[in-house]
Amino acid sequence: MATFSTTLEREIRSIVGERCFFDKAVLAQYASDRCWYSVSPLGLVQPKHSGDVVEVVRYCYNHEIPLIPRGAATGLAGQAIGMGLILDFTKYMTRILNISDDGVTVQPGVVLDSLNAALKPQGKFFPIDPASTSQCTIGGMIGTNAAGAHGVRHGAMKDHVRSLTVVLSNGEQTLIRKPEEPVDPAISPFHARIVQTLSAPLQSKKELIRRAFPNVPKNSSGYNLKDAVASAFTDFRKLIVGSEGTLAVVVEADLAIAPIPPMRLGALLYLKTYDQAVEATMSALDLAPAAVEILDRTYFTLAASFDAAVDRLLTVDASVMLYVEFEGMVLEDLQKSIIHLGKSAALIPAVQYLPLTRPSEQEAFWRLRQEASKAINSEKFQNKTSFIEDVCVPVKHLPKYVKGLKELLDRNGIRFSLYGHAATGNIHCAAFVDLTDPRQYRIVDAIASDVYDLAIALGGTLSGEHGDGFVRTPFLERLYGPEVYGLFRTVKETFDPHFILNPGKIIGDQNSTILHDLNLQ
Repeated sequence: MATFSTTLEREIRSIVGERCFFDKAVLAQYASDRCWYSVSPLGLVQPKHSGDVVEVVRYCYNHEIPLIPRGAATGLAGQAIGMGLILDFTKYMTRILNISDDGVTVQPGVVLDSLNAALKPQGKFFPIDPASTSQCTIGGMIGTNAAGAHGVRHGAMKDHVRSLTVVLSNGEQTLIRKPEEPVDPAISPFHARIVQTLSAPLQSKKELIRRAFPNVPKNSSGYNLKDAVASAFTDFRKLIVGSEGTLAVVVEADLAIAPIPPMRLGALLYLKTYDQAVEATMSALDLAPAAVEILDRTYFTLAASFDAAVDRLLTVDASVMLYVEFEGMVLEDLQKSIIHLGKSAALIPAVQYLPLTRPSEQEAFWRLRQEASKAINSEKFQNKTSFIEDVCVPVKHLPKYVKGLKELLDRNGIRFSLYGHAATGNIHCAAFVDLTDPRQYRIVDAIASDVYDLAIALGGTLSGEHGDGFVRTPFLERLYGPEVYGLFRTVKETFDPHFILNPGKIIGDQNSTILHDLNLQ
């Protein structure tokens, strides 16, 4: 008698041929991403085109088998893992389909650096820039509503997605575009039913949604109801972006692109304390920078000896480094900003100020930033964990958040490193926790709870750009309240009535432990 696994393998193989895998050695490579979880999948499919996705999703819908879309697996919250069929888009669906003057159409497996290399000859680029540009895929960036260092100037993924071709949970392929463009029920009946079911109820809760959502520069927690109901027509693109593959599977994306900024000037501030760095950030924001990055010593020294240009930036003895960058069309305006920034910096005791006026110097800083990010997020780096790593608060409350976070971690005897996007109030916190130490293991849930309570009290969100995954889903009702979280459930049930799409992410048990399925090897 055939077992479930052999039947599944036989039937999936009949759909996609040799582009699927079920042996344990291969599946073990897909059991984790850059999170602390490990969940063995049922199988792996590497779709070659959207037709493969349609057929596999339809099969899983009919047999109620979970599906997990997966890009480069650079996520930190466990979005790309689960006990189901993994759809890996990085093998075949990596094509740039079309480039126009103001946009580009891509498959989900396209890597960001590859996209920008293709756009550069036209003087264009895709302006969302997470630190993992050499690895992250467009599909994954859509899934988490990724942002990056220049988010204060260029926003997040939701601001650059023009349309999405998706496969819905029943296997129907459809185009999600501007909300005022009607859906033909004869062509896309399930899509039309979703629009009809959700539009009026969500619009009727517009004021509730507005009050419940944090007023922060960027937000990757929950479903983006706030932007979805911002106009009279419900924008379903805003629901898909940031939904972590829980509502639909993206197979093609049409994205807005931008001209490469003709001029950039930057400056480094070398500081003695976090408080000084936050003070300098608040002054820099008055000058409308394109980026303000904060890096503490634990973080920036990880890039030491990478290359000579990077090492020249690390010769000053400092506890915290702040990088401020300006971009624009007029060199004189940028030079004035650098001068004003220098005058503000001079008021901070013991600060050292280094303008980076040559492109090669600015590029050296960004290499430093990316190499340190790779190092600190590498497997098992000094017991580094990612469970409170992406809080975003209103920028005016950044001093209170950093102070409260430091006090909380110091009180619990947890070492940490702070870095990230100070311009948008998005501070990454690498907490160094030994999960094999019973004392540290026992306090993880409480630390997460206290940090998120602090963020919520300051009007912040749990995630500015990394998304929820397994690690933040248990706190979403606390963030948004039961009524709005109930709307999240309604959205999920309408899009995915069999709950097969990336289950356990965004919609899941509330107030449960985040310490499950741990990879402690």
